[in-house]
Amino acid sequence: MPTIRVLLVDDHQVVREGLRRMLELEDDIRVVGEATNVQEALRLAALHCPDVVLMDIKMSGGDGIEGTRLLKEKRPDCKIIMLTLYEEYVAQAIEAGAVGYLLKDIKREELSQAIRVAHQGQSPLDASLTRKLVGEFADLARGRARQEPSLSERQLDILRLVAAGATNKQIASQLFLSGTTVKREMHSLFAKLEVNSRSKAVSEAYKRKLL
Repeated sequence: MPTIRVLLVDDHQVVREGLRRMLELEDDIRVVGEATNVQEALRLAALHCPDVVLMDIKMSGGDGIEGTRLLKEKRPDCKIIMLTLYEEYVAQAIEAGAVGYLLKDIKREELSQAIRVAHQGQSPLDASLTRKLVGEFADLARGRARQEPSLSERQLDILRLVAAGATNKQIASQLFLSGTTVKREMHSLFAKLEVNSRSKAVSEAYKRKLL
């Protein structure tokens, strides 16, 4: 049985160590590298040519969904499984090129099997999220059918910083705006995207291809 080469991408050392220990128990799976952010993942993928990548979504060094897009552009043969705490990014992850989406409370046997399934060209999905995936793609289709909101360049800049995890204070500093202006623009963003929170604004922006 050929050995499946796996790259771990997660900014938490404890998580990476736990995953490595779990996978080292499997005879046909070998961890070839560990990355803490997207750029490091791209470098290690070029160096080690992994068959499967386990990618986190929320990382201090960048967004895992965008990292998936970049990695698939450079290594289209690589199979990427999103391994995360968050349930709400299924559609965006699959659309970005991930073949699977799993939650971090997965058991060792299930994770190992998911890696094998992905390596064989199939799509491992957390059973509890399958219905959610169908619903999110339906929402995505409806969102595209709606007229796209007209966002200003300033609002797009703010939206990109929100997606990167910046606070209102950090956004104001980076864009040389007042706190009041940032709040006003955020309110306008929410109205145009028909959302009521920062996380929903980012999710809707990905759905509408604004990010």
